[in-house]
Amino acid sequence: MESEDRSVFDLPYSEPTNTLSYGKNVDQVIDFYLPIEPDKQTIVLIHGGYWRPEYDRKHLAPLAKKFADLGWPVALIEYRRIIGNPDATLDDVLSAIKEVSQRYEKLLLIGHSAGGHLALLAANKFKVEGVIALAPVCDLLKAEELDLDEGAVSDFLGAPALLRIDLDPMRQPALTIPTTLIHGSLDIRVPAAFSRDYVFGVAKSNIKLIELESAGHFELIDPRQKSLEIILEQLSELK
Repeated sequence: MESEDRSVFDLPYSEPTNTLSYGKNVDQVIDFYLPIEPDKQTIVLIHGGYWRPEYDRKHLAPLAKKFADLGWPVALIEYRRIIGNPDATLDDVLSAIKEVSQRYEKLLLIGHSAGGHLALLAANKFKVEGVIALAPVCDLLKAEELDLDEGAVSDFLGAPALLRIDLDPMRQPALTIPTTLIHGSLDIRVPAAFSRDYVFGVAKSNIKLIELESAGHFELIDPRQKSLEIILEQLSELK
């Protein structure tokens, strides 16, 4: 595989303001990063990692802390990542968002990679102000065909993708809320063509793509990168 910028994983971990459990499993938790004077909608932040158990929410902690420093309350959610049990994953994401919605009225969803996939699915099930999907795995059939991350989709679903189109954003009803997909053209984890095909396929004015020519996969979640400015611009449009 070509070289890629993974330095975001080397950033110091940022401790949350507080942590809430929404279930009995160790992974059924929400880390809250709260600004001193919150004056914006609450961001529900969903991490990626191709739904694999070895990748957890902590690599998004620096981004969550940055949003909070800029006045955005953040709920960084964790969820079960059980090979072959996608329903547990989606159930947890929906339960976590419901928990946050009982505390905050206006929610925005931001998800990265597999978290972008989950954000697009969840946005069809909740009343939220908008969704920003960063390099989302938005086409499970194509990801399975390309064998991305050495069988990640097959591992996640435990079945052929064709049998779980209910979990495939590409084959779900188009979202009616403001939706932005942001993708790096140099992404070697999730090809930018995924987001292009998704936005072209739905062809709706509320759904748009911003493609960053000089960015790969992980720069999109690095608070030191220019991509943060792009995300903040999109968030400001949803205020």
